Amino acid sequence: MEINPANNGIITNMISTALKNPQVDESDFERIMQQAIKEKDSEKLKEACKQLEANFIGLMLNEMKKTIPEDPLTGNNLSNDFFTSLLYDKYAEILAQNGAFGFAEQIYNQLSKKM
Repeated sequence: MEINPANNGIITNMISTALKNPQVDESDFERIMQQAIKEKDSEKLKEACKQLEANFIGLMLNEMKKTIPEDPLTGNNLSNDFFTSLLYDKYAEILAQNGAFGFAEQIYNQLSKKM
C-alpha cells in the first residue's frame, strides 16, 4: 500500500502535532527534510525522521503524564514537572532511536521515494 506523504492526513497530522512542540521549529524540520531530499542524503533524512518521531512520542508521553494523579509524597511542583519533562523527552529520544514505534521508518520510506 502506497501512501502519498504530501496528501496523507495521518502523516500530516502527526507532523503538525509534533511541530507544535516549542522545542521544534517547523521551518527547521522542513528545511532539513528538503535539503536531504535535494542532496539525496539518506542519513540526514533518516535523522530528521527520527527527530520528528521523538518529538511526537515526547508529546504523547507528556500528555499521558497529565493523567497520572498527584503524588501525595512529592506533590506537583515546578522542579518535579521540569525533571519529569526532561526524563520523558529522553525516553522519547531513546524510543525513536530504537525504532520502537516505527513512525520514523514509515515516514522515511515515503519521503525517500522522492530522492
